[in-house]
Amino acid sequence: MVARPLNVMKKVSPNSGASSCSKRRMWLWGGLVSAMVLVSFLNVFETLTSFQFVSTSSGSSSDSVQVKGPIESTKDEDLQMFPVGVRHFQHAIHHQVRDEFEDDEQVDETGERMASPVRWPSTKGSKSECLYARDYGLIERLDNSSRTFCTAGARANGSTYTFFHVPEAGVRATKLQNFGLDLRGAEIAQDIDNLADNGGGHDPRFRYRKSSAFCSCVERQDREHGAPSIWKDYFAGGPSDQDPNCDTFQDSVGDKLTLTRAVVMVRKDDHNPFFQISAMLNAWVMMKTIGWDRNTTQLVTLDRALPSPVDDLRHALLGPERPVIDGEVFQDRVVHFESALLPPYEVTGPLMSHLDDNQPCHANAMIADFRDAALKSMAVTPHNAKSDPQRCLVTIISRRPYGGRRIQRVWQNEDEIVGRMRAEYRDAYRFGECEFQSLEFTNMTMHDQMRAMVDSDVVIGMHGAGMVNVMWTRPETLVIEIFPRRRYRWGYRNLCQYLGCKWHEFRSGRDVRVHTFDPNDMDKFIPFIQWRSFFDPLFRDVVDRLEEKVGGS
Repeated sequence: MVARPLNVMKKVSPNSGASSCSKRRMWLWGGLVSAMVLVSFLNVFETLTSFQFVSTSSGSSSDSVQVKGPIESTKDEDLQMFPVGVRHFQHAIHHQVRDEFEDDEQVDETGERMASPVRWPSTKGSKSECLYARDYGLIERLDNSSRTFCTAGARANGSTYTFFHVPEAGVRATKLQNFGLDLRGAEIAQDIDNLADNGGGHDPRFRYRKSSAFCSCVERQDREHGAPSIWKDYFAGGPSDQDPNCDTFQDSVGDKLTLTRAVVMVRKDDHNPFFQISAMLNAWVMMKTIGWDRNTTQLVTLDRALPSPVDDLRHALLGPERPVIDGEVFQDRVVHFESALLPPYEVTGPLMSHLDDNQPCHANAMIADFRDAALKSMAVTPHNAKSDPQRCLVTIISRRPYGGRRIQRVWQNEDEIVGRMRAEYRDAYRFGECEFQSLEFTNMTMHDQMRAMVDSDVVIGMHGAGMVNVMWTRPETLVIEIFPRRRYRWGYRNLCQYLGCKWHEFRSGRDVRVHTFDPNDMDKFIPFIQWRSFFDPLFRDVVDRLEEKVGGS
């Protein structure tokens, strides 16, 4: 036998190394895919299990109330003001209303002009941006932005029009001269007979149709000839960039109504008081820009919106000396404007800034003056004092279905909590019993809504359009806005920063799914023990300050 040499190695197939690497790669990919599937499964499972049907509330029997619908369960300590990873909220660190003596950078309440020259656009969040995009400096910017069109060969009966546009503030407006509108037989974009039919598709504006506006201009007034689109947002579905702002006047136009000085408003979300008050502020700002007084103007509503309590304020603020010309008139007659103002649209302007992120601006003289002008126009006086200085009043702005319309974000156990607060704080105020009232503003006149806000020491409400009424509160009024846990919207926080009410948010309790899993569609159920731990120190501070004021008077 011959021994095999020890140093002789076994031959290796030339493809075996490649095969081994391929197998390792397959194992690696298989592991990654398995991990991804597992993570996806866990995420779906966690989402499904976060919603559960609950018949009674947790806690003592005294807090036990039937809850309508499934409840989203989230620990209070997991709640965050700004969701991590959402770009809009990454830099929004401080959102509460700061004490005016602690805020060295706040805008001076007199609306003092910045020294010229001013850098524009200003740095985001700077004092100059707050002044020139949302305060009285905006009027100066609007005036400086004005451009006049239809000037070629202008005659005494020409149709020159002035366009105002401040992109940084998101506002655009037009002042017309010698224009006509022929909307006879115009169709409504999305009509409804009553609020029960209301939905996201509702639009009371008229559908755009060509050759409806008329003027006396030599050149064609379209984008190709350098003219801006002045009817943007005023009609549904148009105009396009190629459509002119107006055609040449016709010799015969039939029955004609002539308006001397018209403020032309258009409403889309006619049932939403926040949007409508935003539009009123925009019109009020533009009237100041062009020097029109409300006693010389006539209000025009270029739509077929349903009646709303806020209509009285619009009329009183923008043209109280003359009757309102509504959309029905335009469907029957040709309307000629000797002069007219097309204010910025309802979803633009100062109230619509920073709805989804941190609001850097605070005390705002222009919005404060608008508040005072609105209260004065509705004969609500005094503006910053209660009818009864000694009265202690807590007002809950109830959010309930009305007119057959289903609404989102209902506080399901509001009546229980209000009753518990009445009992808890019956003896909290030494000058009498503090009143707790729940009001449904949809059933109240605008005057009474405003009066209730001025008289209130505390205002509480679910997030919704009705909370725009905090605009009428006195400075230092405590405002508590109740949110679904994952709904983030800051319009009413902004109002308090502008006007001085002390805003706080409440997200605890349980979100109750009624129709969808949309965070904006959740009702709320709040165990009293959670509400009391949040509300008690805030309320007692209000009572202490009121007692000190009443006792010292």
